[in-house]
Amino acid sequence: MKRLPLLALLAFAGCKTIGVDLGTQQPLKVDIAMKLDVYQHGDPAQPKKNSAPAADVATTRRNRIAELQALKDQRLIGENHAGYVEPRNTPPGNFGEYVRQTVDDENADRARLIERLAKERNLTIAAAESQQAEIFRKSAFKGEWIEVPDADGKFAWKQKE
Repeated sequence: MKRLPLLALLAFAGCKTIGVDLGTQQPLKVDIAMKLDVYQHGDPAQPKKNSAPAADVATTRRNRIAELQALKDQRLIGENHAGYVEPRNTPPGNFGEYVRQTVDDENADRARLIERLAKERNLTIAAAESQQAEIFRKSAFKGEWIEVPDADGKFAWKQKE
């Protein structure tokens, strides 16, 4: 019986605690990359504004540019020969309505700007549209739909090369 306390004492004397350091030598570094896309869609119950000053037209076009580019990238719309965007493949349902509404809004703004350019440059509306169409065709990215003149004077759709 006297051996039991002696064995227990020897067993505990042979155990050593293991030190675990939970600290860090240098502060922790966190690298966070975020992207935030904010879209504002108007209330469909509100009446549409059709007359906007030129400054407002430029602002609304600038705010819409990412949406238009996304639709062009999906090959749903293209640049026609008159300087306006035109649906090429309209999807069904709510998204199709969104595409049509976006095209209508952009074309209304472009019409106001073309009218202003025609007055400023003493051009006909058709001449101003033609100039704008050329600018839009040249700025289109590879693969986007554009309407180009044929040899017989008509226009045909093709994807920009």
